[in-house]
Amino acid sequence: MTAYAVTYAYVPETEEMVATRPSHVEFLSGLHEQGTLLVSGRLTEGDPLGALLIIKGESVDEVSSIMDGDPFFQAGFVAERTVRKWNIAFGSIEGAE
Repeated sequence: MTAYAVTYAYVPETEEMVATRPSHVEFLSGLHEQGTLLVSGRLTEGDPLGALLIIKGESVDEVSSIMDGDPFFQAGFVAERTVRKWNIAFGSIEGAE
Protein backbone atom coordinates (compact mmCIF):
# COMPACT_ATOMS: atom_id res chain seq x y z
CA MET A 1 0.00 0.00 0.00
CA THR A 2 0.98 3.60 -0.60
CA ALA A 3 1.06 6.53 1.82
CA TYR A 4 -1.27 9.47 1.20
CA ALA A 5 -1.15 12.90 2.80
CA VAL A 6 -4.60 14.12 3.76
CA THR A 7 -5.00 17.73 4.79
CA TYR A 8 -8.03 19.26 6.44
CA ALA A 9 -8.88 22.95 6.71
CA TYR A 10 -11.45 23.37 9.47
CA VAL A 11 -14.34 25.79 9.72
CA PRO A 12 -14.24 28.08 12.80
CA GLU A 13 -14.81 26.01 15.94
CA THR A 14 -18.37 25.79 17.28
CA GLU A 15 -20.00 24.07 20.26
CA GLU A 16 -21.29 21.41 17.87
CA MET A 17 -17.75 20.77 16.65
CA VAL A 18 -16.52 20.39 20.24
CA ALA A 19 -19.39 17.97 20.93
CA THR A 20 -18.51 15.93 17.82
CA ARG A 21 -14.77 15.75 18.60
CA PRO A 22 -15.00 12.51 20.66
CA SER A 23 -16.62 10.73 17.67
CA HIS A 24 -13.94 12.17 15.36
CA VAL A 25 -11.17 10.93 17.68
CA GLU A 26 -12.83 7.51 17.98
CA PHE A 27 -13.02 7.24 14.18
CA LEU A 28 -9.33 8.14 13.80
CA SER A 29 -8.34 5.80 16.65
CA GLY A 30 -10.09 2.96 14.85
CA LEU A 31 -8.20 3.70 11.64
CA HIS A 32 -4.94 3.78 13.62
CA GLU A 33 -5.68 0.44 15.29
CA GLN A 34 -6.38 -1.08 11.84
CA GLY A 35 -3.04 0.23 10.57
CA THR A 36 -4.71 2.53 8.02
CA LEU A 37 -3.89 5.81 9.80
CA LEU A 38 -0.13 5.99 10.28
CA VAL A 39 0.17 9.41 11.96
CA SER A 40 -1.99 12.48 12.36
CA GLY A 41 -2.15 15.75 14.18
CA ARG A 42 -3.67 19.18 14.24
CA LEU A 43 -2.00 22.02 12.35
CA THR A 44 -1.77 24.71 15.02
CA GLU A 45 -0.72 27.73 12.98
CA GLY A 46 -2.31 29.52 10.07
CA ASP A 47 -5.83 30.39 9.18
CA PRO A 48 -7.85 28.29 8.95
CA LEU A 49 -6.60 25.71 11.41
CA GLY A 50 -6.57 22.16 10.16
CA ALA A 51 -4.94 18.75 10.36
CA LEU A 52 -2.46 16.53 8.56
CA LEU A 53 -3.09 12.80 8.38
CA ILE A 54 -0.94 10.13 6.73
CA ILE A 55 -3.15 7.30 5.50
CA LYS A 56 -2.27 3.97 3.87
CA GLY A 57 -4.31 3.10 0.81
CA GLU A 58 -4.39 1.90 -2.78
CA SER A 59 -5.61 5.10 -4.44
CA VAL A 60 -6.77 8.67 -3.88
CA ASP A 61 -10.35 7.48 -4.36
CA GLU A 62 -9.99 4.75 -1.73
CA VAL A 63 -8.46 7.12 0.82
CA SER A 64 -11.12 9.75 0.09
CA SER A 65 -13.82 7.13 0.62
CA ILE A 66 -12.27 6.08 3.93
CA MET A 67 -12.06 9.69 5.11
CA ASP A 68 -15.68 10.33 4.08
CA GLY A 69 -16.53 8.35 7.23
CA ASP A 70 -14.95 10.94 9.54
CA PRO A 71 -17.70 12.50 11.69
CA PHE A 72 -16.02 15.92 11.29
CA PHE A 73 -16.23 15.58 7.51
CA GLN A 74 -19.82 14.31 7.63
CA ALA A 75 -20.89 17.22 9.87
CA GLY A 76 -19.36 19.81 7.53
CA PHE A 77 -16.53 20.88 9.86
CA VAL A 78 -13.93 20.24 7.14
CA ALA A 79 -14.11 23.26 4.84
CA GLU A 80 -11.47 21.83 2.50
CA ARG A 81 -9.83 18.43 2.18
CA THR A 82 -6.96 17.34 -0.04
CA VAL A 83 -5.73 13.80 -0.62
CA ARG A 84 -2.38 13.41 -2.35
CA LYS A 85 -0.02 10.49 -2.89
CA TRP A 86 3.00 11.01 -0.65
CA ASN A 87 6.51 9.80 -1.40
CA ILE A 88 8.66 9.50 1.71
CA ALA A 89 12.13 10.67 0.64
CA PHE A 90 13.94 10.72 4.00
CA GLY A 91 13.21 8.85 7.20
CA SER A 92 10.47 6.33 7.66
CA ILE A 93 7.07 5.81 9.18
CA GLU A 94 6.26 2.32 10.40
CA GLY A 95 3.74 0.75 8.04
CA ALA A 96 4.43 3.07 5.10
CA GLU A 97 6.08 1.72 1.99
